[in-house]
Amino acid sequence: MKTTVKKSPALAAFLGAVFLLLPLFSAAAYAGAGAAPAQRFFIAATIGYFYPGQDSFREIYAGPIFPLELQLGWNLNRKISLFAASRYLETSGNTVLLAAQRPEETYALRWRLATVRLGLNYWLWTSRFSPFLGAGINANFYKEQWLDVALATTGTAMGFFVQAGGRYRLGRRWHVLAQLEYSTVPAAGDGLDPGPDLGGLNLSLGLLLGIF
Repeated sequence: MKTTVKKSPALAAFLGAVFLLLPLFSAAAYAGAGAAPAQRFFIAATIGYFYPGQDSFREIYAGPIFPLELQLGWNLNRKISLFAASRYLETSGNTVLLAAQRPEETYALRWRLATVRLGLNYWLWTSRFSPFLGAGINANFYKEQWLDVALATTGTAMGFFVQAGGRYRLGRRWHVLAQLEYSTVPAAGDGLDPGPDLGGLNLSLGLLLGIF
């Protein structure tokens, strides 16, 4: 099996469109909605849909990927918040052979990825619906296991991300949280071959609770 580094150009176009349309999409919620005092600290839990940015990764792991994430955050003020998040995803797939002599020879794979994210969000405004733009860095710990043979590959990789989203206030403490994130995570390669990029596009939805 050989992993080919190739990204889809549609990702960049899609992400750019979301960032441009977010203020327009949320204008109706902003108009006439009164701001409420936000709690200084918050905790959030989300489930997402991850779209890998590398074509070869999507070919090997063709099934849907649903990451789970837990966030802890601190609102410095009405405009800036800091957060730390822990994310886990797991999926299964099969090897893809470049040679066609033995096309039936494939092996089952399992992929696990644990990610720690540290970032900053800038809130465009604070109201019943509050949109934000954010960025940060991530540390990734991965394991690829060959289920039919006693082989496994583990490693770590650092990356960065940008994101956009918003929260919708349900009550004084509870909010619905939605965010769209694009990440790039270059992993180490073999020799002169560049390693795969473990990043991609992640759309997530969850609940946020203001603590105090």
